Amino acid sequence: MSAATLFSRPTAAPAARPSDDARDRLRVRLEEAALNATAVSAQLLHDGWLVRLAPSAAKRVRSINVLGLSTRPLDERLAYCSSLYARRGLPMLFRLTSIGPDFSLDDELAARGYALIEETRVMSAPLAPRPQAAPAGLTFAMVDPVRFADEVGRMRGALPQHVEEHRARLAGLAVDISPVLAHAGDGRCVAAGLAVRDGDLLGLFDIVTHPDERRKGHAGALVEYLLAAGAADGAATAYLQVEPDNAAARALYARYGFKDCYAYWYRLPAEQAAA
Repeated sequence: MSAATLFSRPTAAPAARPSDDARDRLRVRLEEAALNATAVSAQLLHDGWLVRLAPSAAKRVRSINVLGLSTRPLDERLAYCSSLYARRGLPMLFRLTSIGPDFSLDDELAARGYALIEETRVMSAPLAPRPQAAPAGLTFAMVDPVRFADEVGRMRGALPQHVEEHRARLAGLAVDISPVLAHAGDGRCVAAGLAVRDGDLLGLFDIVTHPDERRKGHAGALVEYLLAAGAADGAATAYLQVEPDNAAARALYARYGFKDCYAYWYRLPAEQAAA
């Protein structure tokens, strides 16, 4: 069974939808905004595919994203992209979504032995003005991308090269970003979160809590702060990405009105999945 069956989608090219279908327009716009929020310098377009080649731990920036329908034979495209990833010492990954546009590609890759891994849900919520205040014992500070990436890397236990890639990626984004750190009363950084503004959309990324500070409400307080700041700045819709089996995070986001909007997942060649 393909991952797409977990989220309703056509098995063939979809028929034309009414122009006033706001939900489908939102899904497409969120996907576009998420790609803008995770743009990398090492990427190229290849026959409807956005091929990203960043040396990162984050799969979304080192995978093939499908932007449109292709014209060349699939095996030809696979061979070309495989050589690109091999030259950089990276596994070739596909990031596929339940909103298409190539609804046959998932099954075609599965037939060629590409293994399914790591489904993620994109959740969205309408934004309205709300109070912006830090809870007792926490202070929030917006910092530069270098400081933010360093703190996130420290809390995640990331490799130095991945921290450096994160720094460069954040510094190179064309959209507006708000990297925020949460500090305890003694000055320790206990959580981090990134808000990315793209028009009237607000994306939340890198919501991380220090391992020793979990289950203390820090993530919820930080999310509340970022949403309030975004709403005050005029954002109308917020979105984020979370694994479907992360019950704690999903429950937290549901408190702020987030609901599943669409899904994405990854496929990679069977031999790489086994390795």
